[in-house]
Order: sequence, then C-alpha cells, then structure tokens
Amino acid sequence: GGPAFGLDPQARLDYGYQAVAKLTPLAKQAIAVAYGKGPDRSYFGGCSNGGRHTLIAAARYSQDYDGFLAGAPGYNLPLAALANIFGAQRYATVATADPSTPAGLETAFTAAERRTVANAVLARCDALDGATDGLVQDTQACQRRFNFMRDVPTCSGARDGSCLTQAQKIAIAPIFKGATTSNGERFYASFPFDSGIGAGGIPFWEFTAPLVLDSGAVGTIFKVPPTTAALTNGPAFSLGLDIDTALAELYATNATYTESAMSFMTPPDATDLNDLRRRGAKVMVYHGVSDPIFSVNDTEAWYRGVDRTSGGRAEDFARFYRVPGMGHCS
Repeated sequence: GGPAFGLDPQARLDYGYQAVAKLTPLAKQAIAVAYGKGPDRSYFGGCSNGGRHTLIAAARYSQDYDGFLAGAPGYNLPLAALANIFGAQRYATVATADPSTPAGLETAFTAAERRTVANAVLARCDALDGATDGLVQDTQACQRRFNFMRDVPTCSGARDGSCLTQAQKIAIAPIFKGATTSNGERFYASFPFDSGIGAGGIPFWEFTAPLVLDSGAVGTIFKVPPTTAALTNGPAFSLGLDIDTALAELYATNATYTESAMSFMTPPDATDLNDLRRRGAKVMVYHGVSDPIFSVNDTEAWYRGVDRTSGGRAEDFARFYRVPGMGHCS
C-alpha cells in the first residue's frame, strides 16, 4: 500500500496520466448502458493531485471533455514535493525538539509565531485593496509592500510567539522565496505572503507531509531508480536528502523506468491548450493564495503561459481565480 506502487513502472504511468485514458471510456460506456445514451457533456474536476490530473486531462485528452475545473493544480508536483522537503530541512535547523517528528518540526515555526506573521502581513497589506476586512485582496501589491525580515518583530529575548528570532527568519525566508539547489538556482516557485499562514490547515503540509508523504513520493514514486529507504523511514529520508541529487533523479530515466517523473507527472506542453480552445471547451482554475504545498505563483505562471501560447486569448476559454486567505483546497 501507500507509495510502494512507485516500484511498479506501469503503476507510475497510471498514476501520472494513463488512468484518465483508461477510465474515461469505461465511464462513458457505463453511462450509455445505464441511460441508453452517452453523456451530453463531460467535465473533469479535482483539487490538489486531482487538479494536476485535470490539467493533464486538458493537455493530453482535450477531446474527451467539455470543461475542466482545477483546484490548486500541482502540475509540477514532483518539484513541489521536493521543495517541501527543502522547507523541512530549513525548519529542522531551528526546531527546538526532535525534527524527525511533525510536532518537533513545528517548534521551528509555532502556531503563535505564524499568527504573528499573518498579523504583520495584514498590518502592511490589508488596506491596499481599499477595504480593511482581514483579507489581502491585492496579492501582488502586498508582495512589494511587505518585507518579512523588516516587518515581522525580531525577538530581543526569549521566543514567546510574538516575534521571530533572527535565526528563524534566516531559516524561513528562503522557503517563501522558492526552493533552490545548493548553488542558489531556484527549482520551484516562490510562495506569496498572505494572511492565511496562521490558519489551522498549514501545519500538516509544512511539518507532517514532508516527513511522511513527500518522502515516499520523492523517494519511491518519482525517483529513478526508486528506493525503499523512503518507505522504511520517511523522516530520516527527507531530512537527510541531498536536494541536488534528488532533483536530477526527477528528470532521470533508465531501462526499467522509461519515463521520468517530470514526464509522467506533468502535462506535456502544459500551456498549449489550443485544441481545447478551438473546439469551445472551457477551463476554470482556482488556487488559495495561502496554499503551503502548491504555490499560487506557479499556477499564475501557467495561466500567463496559456495566454501567451493562445496569442492573448486565454480569457476566451480559461479563467484563473486567486482566493486570498485560503490554504490547500479548503
């Protein structure tokens, strides 16, 4: 069970994209049997990995569906998973308890400290959209206005939740700037500062997922060749992972695993939806600005690419909605 299916080359491909090709005809046949005719319209939707599947369906199987609704589409999921491990390694440097447990890792950036950051973001950014309502509607203006190192109080004494130490700021800032290799080359998107960082859904993705989910994904499902080390001790795998080596393995192939993770997990030519556009199909995408695992900035980059590839016609068939304050899919 779990990520062990990543040891099977075909299961990887099914997880990545082939399941849609295999199951869509079955679903349409079942409808025809039950109702005596096929569906008038077909829609594909999902959030998170389901959002990724949606964008893959739009890119690979655009003829099979009339509409696509993608939430927080982690279409660069292997890179996002590795970026989350990068973040865990940063947090581990300032954790005050055993970082190989989620509760220990969370001591690097506690609930009170995250609320302090959220309040600092609101203080600088809430009014930028003309309404002081506890939400930052002008995300882009906020990124120019808010400065993490300057605007979050720096502790002069002990940590009490109302401030961050200088060491915490130095450890955490690169997570927002976007994960990098050892030579400073960024391999995943930056994350915007937003009021939702203090919300309850954040800790799972920041402190639990890298130890128990991203470990199996990066080590067993996406890595070529896969390792069982991630299955036996996820926390040790993630906290000890060489990011540069792991990044190369996301693009690797061999005689057994003939498609790399970045090939089977991401949409080919993700921004080229011209077939879909020409036949009148529609795409709607929404993404929480405070999503801590898949960056809204990555989805915005995708949408800008769709607009370029369609000759500036994205608005005719695709819409992208940022949701301020919202975390991952809820």
